[in-house]
Amino acid sequence: MPENSDRPKDSDAVLGGQISPLLGSAVLGGLPGVKQRFASNAVEQRIAALNEAVKYGDAGLELIIQALDDRAKQVRDIACLVFRTRVEQLALLEKGVAIWNKWRAHCRNLEGLDVDLSGVKLSGANLTQANLSRANLTQAKFIGANLTQANLTQAKFIGANLTQANLTQAKFIGANLTQAKFIGANLDSANLSGADLSWTNLSGANLSKANLSGAEFIGANVIDANVDSANFSGADLSWTNLSGANLSKANLSGAKLQRAIMPDGTVHN
Repeated sequence: MPENSDRPKDSDAVLGGQISPLLGSAVLGGLPGVKQRFASNAVEQRIAALNEAVKYGDAGLELIIQALDDRAKQVRDIACLVFRTRVEQLALLEKGVAIWNKWRAHCRNLEGLDVDLSGVKLSGANLTQANLSRANLTQAKFIGANLTQANLTQAKFIGANLTQANLTQAKFIGANLTQAKFIGANLDSANLSGADLSWTNLSGANLSKANLSGAEFIGANVIDANVDSANFSGADLSWTNLSGANLSKANLSGAKLQRAIMPDGTVHN
């Protein structure tokens, strides 16, 4: 007997396990029944449909995404809260930046909803203009990814790998980038003001015209990097290795250079 594709399978991803069931464990009418409830004028029915939709893997995910635009705030809020775990958030991000940013915009005021993408593998992904502000991206891999104009304000990139990533005009304001790898990355015109880049590897990176004011580079590797016209005003470059770096037109006013290795190989006193 052919399998009913409208029934949830054991192998389906289960999204939103944090929401307590409103209709018990029974699936009433399969996926068509869920869609019918989403079309109801009753808020209670649409909320019940959200609870059922999480049982239908990718098909249910599409319905939950639609609920982010529901006319009732209560429905929109519950749809936001479906995406609590790393697995659920990654599944949403893989639907594209437009959908991801919509979720972030709708859910920005909900307490207890944190973005945790720690350890995810997004190498080569196109995340142009993605809103990953305040996200936990510890140990994540973005090798060769496109994060042009992405909002990474106050994000946590501890130990993350962004080798060869395109980070042109990205915002890393106040981000924690300690021990991250930016080898050969393009950070042209990026804003890293107030960021912590301690022990970060920026060798061969392009930091031309980047705003690095007030940033911490303690022990960072900036060997052979292009920092032409970069703004290092007030930055802490103590113990930073700047060997071979192009500091042409860079602004170093007020920067701390204690024991830093300068482009010519000399150690700054």
